[in-house]
Amino acid sequence: MEDLSRDIALGLFSRIAVGDEKAYSIIFHEYNARLFHTVLKMVKSNTEAEEIIQETFLRLWLRRHTLPEIENPMGWLYTIASNLALDALRKQAKERERLKIMLSSRNSDLPEPDIALYGKEVNELLQRAIKQLPPSRRKVFELSRNEGLSRRDIAETLHISESTVKNQLTSALHFIQDYIQKEGAITLPVTLLLLLLNFFYFR
Repeated sequence: MEDLSRDIALGLFSRIAVGDEKAYSIIFHEYNARLFHTVLKMVKSNTEAEEIIQETFLRLWLRRHTLPEIENPMGWLYTIASNLALDALRKQAKERERLKIMLSSRNSDLPEPDIALYGKEVNELLQRAIKQLPPSRRKVFELSRNEGLSRRDIAETLHISESTVKNQLTSALHFIQDYIQKEGAITLPVTLLLLLLNFFYFR
């Protein structure tokens, strides 16, 4: 599709303002990919970028009554997507700082290299746990964690339903958490476990 002219985009925004779903679909298909690539460069995560784009177009629809006031449709969409990406980056930074404080509080005298070793220990346990997952469940988990695919993308790749993907991921995370706590005598909620791995190995 050729780029929309500003006048055409303004016309489509006016139609969306009165609930025209066809106009909304045209705008979505015109700007979806370009917005995604812009956001991806910022957040470095396919899953995060996809969620931000979904939120951007959700806001477009929910705020449709304000669209006739917009003078630069493409710029407006880019501003929303960029602001959401910046919010996500700020949230990630806060989570990493909170995690660092939580890990440090386990022992106020624990030096930074030892904290890194603690993260390495958890990662080694994780890799052993992943190897013990059933093949189909391991594949779903690796597509999610290693390649950053969304549930929908995993479902399409493996030709299974999104609900099956969700169930497989949930089961995998529960198994991994139990394995790490049992084998490493470490008590961590799944969320903190994944934050720990992101902090040390996926920055």
